[in-house]
Amino acid sequence: MPVEIQEFHRVLPGEVREQLHKVYVDMPASKDADNVIANIEQSLQTGARYYAGLFNGRWICGVLVSGDLQDRNMSYLAVHPATRGRGVAERLVNEVRALEGQRGSGYLSTEFDVTDADLVSIFEAIGFIAHEGGLYRCQL
Repeated sequence: MPVEIQEFHRVLPGEVREQLHKVYVDMPASKDADNVIANIEQSLQTGARYYAGLFNGRWICGVLVSGDLQDRNMSYLAVHPATRGRGVAERLVNEVRALEGQRGSGYLSTEFDVTDADLVSIFEAIGFIAHEGGLYRCQL
């Protein structure tokens, strides 16, 4: 599935914000999509970056990357329900790894519920190593 990944900092354009809001509404773990988008936009004002995936003119996935340059953290990973199981999350995370590595970042980490077998298999398959308490980390 050919997904074009774009990077945003400082602000999410209106169309991107609207379409990704719908993706977060459909995420099982997301309790409040409005709050998620507000947290993402606030983080962008403090130096974080948001990576979003475009497919057939629609924004279908995204992830926030924050933290200092040496140790970057991914949060708010979301993939549109219609595109789950097609390698979209792997494509997005691999592109984030490449772009953050080019920026000089040292490590990329994420934390999630380790009982989510799909996420465990995705992150382990693309080189993240499990640490205590649901933390997964990889060197860039």
